[in-house]
Amino acid sequence: MMKDIYTEAVELTEKEQPFALATVVYTSGSTPQKPGAKAIFLPHGEIRGTIGGGCLEAESRLRALDAIRSGRRLLFDLHLDDDFGWDDGLICGGTAKIFIDPHADQSAPLLRQLAQAVESKQRVALATVVDAPDPDLVGARALVQTDGSMTGHLMEPALRDAIAARVSALFEKATEKPELFYFPIHRDGNGHDAGRKTQYAVYLEIFLPRPTLLIAGAGHIGATLARLAAQCDFDVTLVDDRPDLCNPQRVPEAHCVCADIVETCRHFPVTPDTFIVIVTRGHRHDAQVLREVIHTPARYIGMIGSRRKITLIYKEMVEEGIATEADLQRVHSPIGLHIGSLLVPEIAVSILAELIAIRRGVPPESMGKPMSFTAELLLREQAKVR
Repeated sequence: MMKDIYTEAVELTEKEQPFALATVVYTSGSTPQKPGAKAIFLPHGEIRGTIGGGCLEAESRLRALDAIRSGRRLLFDLHLDDDFGWDDGLICGGTAKIFIDPHADQSAPLLRQLAQAVESKQRVALATVVDAPDPDLVGARALVQTDGSMTGHLMEPALRDAIAARVSALFEKATEKPELFYFPIHRDGNGHDAGRKTQYAVYLEIFLPRPTLLIAGAGHIGATLARLAAQCDFDVTLVDDRPDLCNPQRVPEAHCVCADIVETCRHFPVTPDTFIVIVTRGHRHDAQVLREVIHTPARYIGMIGSRRKITLIYKEMVEEGIATEADLQRVHSPIGLHIGSLLVPEIAVSILAELIAIRRGVPPESMGKPMSFTAELLLREQAKVR
């Protein structure tokens, strides 16, 4: 379900209610909100959503109300420093670019298509022109599919091709971090265009399907993780063969599958938007599940366990030809971020934190731990023991 500012914009359009949509499209330094923050400003001053409050939102509100009256779209910079002039105590020191569109209602049909695409778990991007040499092009929006095709405002071919290529790269990264994309305009050098803008500025938003989290094992950690992950917008499936543990009464937040764990994981429809957490009741089950999922396109595979357990499982899989060292480098094990967790809820939080970090594209070095212990490292450790 896509209940957000865009949905709000469609609903206001259907009520024929004038409004201006404000979007933070770029930030640098310290700012109260990051790119992607949105707010709707109504003519009488009401604000729905937020772009950070304080001086940033106050100035945006003034400009949005003026845009509603004038009908002009605008992209402006806000420098949040001592010289800004708002005495509200919010001195962040950063810079933000905000795009205000008093004609977002014209994009309502496209936003409905966006909502349908998100609901049906399609990967899609929304491209919005926020600055251009032709003022009539500012505010143009297009929906970009994974094959590069577009619906919506038909921009010039060179710009469409550039947008499609950039969106393809963002899909490849599997990141939902929005981006302000600049496309240069090539002039013929005769001076005729002197003084005109030399580039397009296009704001790109990537919408990935709501990720599926497959949890193998409905013990204390698995059940607690399922409850927490559902609150963080994961579509959770919990599988275990113990009916007293794997049932909707105990874990209503998850789709509970009470069946053979290995068989269920073997036939589970894993996609690049699937996260897999292996926390079964024992070494044997964990190893069997890992064998079933190691070659799937899952975005994340994590397995709980000590270094000794991991070493033994990896060694067996390499020796039997089930997986290569490169295959095993995908596995996050020991699982979770290092937060000193001891209690079951703490362990579940550490796992969920790693899932969120992977989902949001946080680099390994920023997580405070390596992505995984590689098979090569573990086999070396095992050799030292011998």
